[in-house]
Amino acid sequence: MSERWQDSLRDSWGRSVRKVARRPRKWLAALRAHPSTRDAMHAVRRSWEHGALAVYGGVRRNERRAEWDRLLAATAKLPAIESPGRAVAIVRIGTAGTRITRSPIDADAELVCLLLDSTTTLEAGWLARLAAAVDGNVVTAAAPVVVHPMRPALDATPHDGRVRARGVTVGVANDAPVVRATDAGAVMTLASHAESEPIAGATAACLVVDRRAYDAVGGLADSGDLDLAVFDLGRRLHALGGRMVLVADAVVVDHRPVRTRVALEQPLAENPEAWRAYVEAHGPALLRDAVPLPAGMLRIVLTVAAPSEKVAPRWGDWHLAQGFARGLRAQGHVVHIQTLDHADDLAGRSCDVHCVIRGLADVRRTSGQAHVLWIISHPEAVSTAECDRADLVLVASTRFADELRARTQTPVEVMLQATDVTRFQPVPVDPARAHDVVVVAKSRDVFRSAVADAIAAGLRPAIYGSGWETFVDPALVVGAYVPNEELPVVYSSAGVLLNDHWESMHEWGFVSNRLFDALACETPVVSDAMPEIDELFDGTVLTYRDPVELRELVNALLADPTAARARAARGRLIVADHHTFVHRAQLFLQLLQRYGLGAPAN
Repeated sequence: MSERWQDSLRDSWGRSVRKVARRPRKWLAALRAHPSTRDAMHAVRRSWEHGALAVYGGVRRNERRAEWDRLLAATAKLPAIESPGRAVAIVRIGTAGTRITRSPIDADAELVCLLLDSTTTLEAGWLARLAAAVDGNVVTAAAPVVVHPMRPALDATPHDGRVRARGVTVGVANDAPVVRATDAGAVMTLASHAESEPIAGATAACLVVDRRAYDAVGGLADSGDLDLAVFDLGRRLHALGGRMVLVADAVVVDHRPVRTRVALEQPLAENPEAWRAYVEAHGPALLRDAVPLPAGMLRIVLTVAAPSEKVAPRWGDWHLAQGFARGLRAQGHVVHIQTLDHADDLAGRSCDVHCVIRGLADVRRTSGQAHVLWIISHPEAVSTAECDRADLVLVASTRFADELRARTQTPVEVMLQATDVTRFQPVPVDPARAHDVVVVAKSRDVFRSAVADAIAAGLRPAIYGSGWETFVDPALVVGAYVPNEELPVVYSSAGVLLNDHWESMHEWGFVSNRLFDALACETPVVSDAMPEIDELFDGTVLTYRDPVELRELVNALLADPTAARARAARGRLIVADHHTFVHRAQLFLQLLQRYGLGAPAN
C-alpha cells in the first residue's frame, strides 16, 4: 500500500471519526450497545492501533507525541534572548472575503512582523531571533520554521507535530510552476544557535520584514490567499535586491488544517483560481526560477487550431507546428506544442512566448508572456481587436499583411509557410500510388476548384481525401486519408499534383503549404493562378486560369516527365534555400528581438 494512498485513507477515516464524534451522545450510546456494532467497532479499533490506520492512535500516535515533547524540551533550552532591540510592528493578518485584513503598522516601527491570526509560538525569543537576522541591507526578511500543532486525538492528522514548512521554493509539476513547502512532513529537530540559510519564500504563518524594504515594494498585496500574498511579497523583495533567510532556531505553530498531502507539499494548491491568476501574470519568471535556461534561450508554446490531440494528426497546422518547433529547437530553445483545448493550461501560460498558429478560433492572451499571432489561413476570421491585443502579428501573405497594417497599431510582419526538407524529399515511386494526376485534399463539403476544373477538362484525378463521393465518381477516390509521414511517397509517386486555394486565401495571397512540401519532393505541380506563386517559385510551379489551360499544362508535363521533374528539382533548390522551417525559426527569433519580445516577462 503506497504512503500517499495510506495518507488519503487516514484523512478520510479521521473525517469520519470526527463526524461521528459530534453526533448526540444518546445516538452514540445506542449504537455502541448493539452487539454487532460493538464487535465491529472493536475490530476497527484493533486495526486502527496495529495496522495501516495507526497514525491517530497506538504506536504512531505515541511516536508523534514523543517528537512533539522533544521539540518543546529543545525550545525550552534555547538561550534566553533580550528584546529585538528595534521597534517591531506585529501585524496580524487574516482574510475577509477576497481581501486581506491586517492590523495597522506603527509609524515608528523599523521591522514589520506579519503573523497569521492562527499562528502561535512556543517560546519568548522567537521574535528577537528573527529580528536579529534582518539587517535591512543584505537580508531584508526572515522566516521561522513552521510546524503543525499536536491536536486532540479526534482532530488529529498525519502531519501533527511535524514540519509544515522550512520556507518555500518554486518547483515544477506537469510542466507548470508550483510552490512547494520545504521539508513538509519531516520530523522537526531543533539546534540552538543554528545559522540562517537563504530561502526563496515563506508561508503566511510568519515573516519579519525590514520596514523600509516593505514600504519600497508596496507592502502586502490584496489577495484572497494569504500564502500567495506573502510569497508574492517575497518575490518583490528579491527583485529589489533583498535576501530572505530561514532562522532555524525560531519556531512558530500554524494551526490551519491541512486536508491532503498535496496541500501539505504545495500550500498554494488550496486556492487554484488565485494561483492560476498569479501564474498567468508571472508564469515565465516563476518557471525560470524553478528551471533556469541558458542565457538568450526562450520557452515558446505553439497553439494550433486542432481541437484535441486525438484528431491533431489529421490537421495540417499540427504538422506545420511540429516542423516549426524543430526549427526553433535547433536554435536551442524549448518548445511546447498544444492543441486548442489546452490553450489555457498553465504549462503553456508559463512560457516566455505564446505563438498562436491562427485557425478559426481566437486564443486569449495573458499579461505575463509575449503574445504572437501567426496567421496562416482564414484571414476573414481575424479581427482588428485580436491583432490589437497581440504584441506581434505574423502573416503568411504580403497582401494581407499590408491590409492589417492599416487596421492595427501592433507590428505586422510577413512570415510565409514553409517545409521541412529533411522529411519532404524525393523517395522511390510506390507502384500502388503511381497515378498520372493526383489531388490530396478534403472536400470540406465544397466542390473544390482543382477537382472541378480537372473533371471539366476531361481529366480523372486520383483523389486522396474525404467527403468527395457526392461530387465525383467514387472510383476516383483512392484513399480517404494519407498520414503525414506518408505524403512524401504519395507526392513522389505522382505524375502531376494539382493544388488550389480556399477563396479567402486566394483573395489575400496566402500560398498553400502543400506547394512547399510537394516541391521539396521534386513533384511537378499545377496550381490555380496567384501572382505570389510565380514570385516565390520562379516558374517551377505552373499555374492555370481555366479548365482548358489546366488540361494543356497537365498533358505537357505528362508528355515529358524528365523535363517536368527537372523543373520541380529546381523548385526544391528554391525551397531548400529560402523556405524551410529553419529559415522561419530564424526570422521568428529575429523579429522577437527586434520588437523587444525575447526577454522573459517579469
